[in-house]
Amino acid sequence: RNAAPVTGNILWAKLLLRRIEDPMRRFKGHSSLMQNSKDAKKIVKMYNKVARALVEFETLWHNAWIKSIEAARSGLQATLIVRHPRTHKLFVNFDREILQLIRETKSLQRVHVVIPQAARMVLHQEDKFK
Repeated sequence: RNAAPVTGNILWAKLLLRRIEDPMRRFKGHSSLMQNSKDAKKIVKMYNKVARALVEFETLWHNAWIKSIEAARSGLQATLIVRHPRTHKLFVNFDREILQLIRETKSLQRVHVVIPQAARMVLHQEDKFK
């Protein structure tokens, strides 16, 4: 429910896959149903198609998140305090993507998704950013 966007999408795919795996295991346990039945072959084929799509969906979200890590980390290189060119007032130049990266990393860790080293390094420095 309140998961970060990437985590929510990955969790959705994982949970849906888990929901279709249990009936499929039961179905496969009845070998008499599986032998020479056109319907059984159609069911297995459809299951494989849906399972493959869900795994691909999860992988796409995970890979897109991994690619976004470097963009978020580049915000760490920016000057933290900048002066407005006309008013000369000082402003905090903090990239909110860093906080989103931290939130996403924490959420993904809780659901046991592989976290790249770059994201772990940012998470390790969380106290400095808050």
